Amino acid sequence: MEQTELLSKLVLFRDLPAELLHPLQQAAARRSFAAGEPIFHHGEAPDFFYVIENGMVDVAVPARAGDIVVASFERGSFFGELAVFDRQPRSAGARAVADTSLICIPLEAVAELVENHAPAARQFIGILALRLRSADELLSRLQVQNVNEIADERMSLGDRIADKVARFGGSWTFITSFMGFLLLWMLGNTAYLLSSPPDPFPYIFLNLILSCIAALQAPVIMMSQNRQSLKDRLRADQEFQINVQAEIAVQQLHRKVDELRGTMLQHLHSAETRRPS
Repeated sequence: MEQTELLSKLVLFRDLPAELLHPLQQAAARRSFAAGEPIFHHGEAPDFFYVIENGMVDVAVPARAGDIVVASFERGSFFGELAVFDRQPRSAGARAVADTSLICIPLEAVAELVENHAPAARQFIGILALRLRSADELLSRLQVQNVNEIADERMSLGDRIADKVARFGGSWTFITSFMGFLLLWMLGNTAYLLSSPPDPFPYIFLNLILSCIAALQAPVIMMSQNRQSLKDRLRADQEFQINVQAEIAVQQLHRKVDELRGTMLQHLHSAETRRPS
């Protein structure tokens, strides 16, 4: 009785009479899944159409960067509806997010209802179109995390100092100020101004200072360049993940459009053949 009430609340079966839902209720079985337990895996042969009685389920597709969750379903929702039409291997995997109770209806029972009852078929097609629109909106709202913010969060104090030194050392401000410092040093250590300058020509102490600056500046600049290389790698990884997500989403959109078109043509053909001449 509880299963029949739950099925009657679904959008798919909302307006169907109880005698049509009774065969589904008779064929259905209740199964429980613990949190984190897989319900089915990507590539498996489909057996059931699932209705969530309690709990929550994530549907995810595999990718190189890890599984990508494409949909989350809670109590009163359903999933696995595409297999009713094509019986192809699962295009995604499903796992329980929390302790979950599912009503598992054999695909044959659902397919028989859709084939023999036109309102149920129309409702099925309407739900497929609605989920197609939802997938399109999800793709349009895809948010990209800023690589610069990720890199800045990982910066240490030494990294920040290295970036500031490299930024100042590669600017015209540094060039003009350093040229001014050299000019003042040479003027201050000229014998024409002082009888005994601390660093007379050829300015040996100045050469020592310049050598120390060059010796320290080179590794600091290399540290900054290494950080830039790390940022480039992060950007490349992020672009790869975005490309994978976009490719998966586009493939799903194409597949759902093709399935929807084929289903509509099939039902139109069935309606024409049943029409009296």
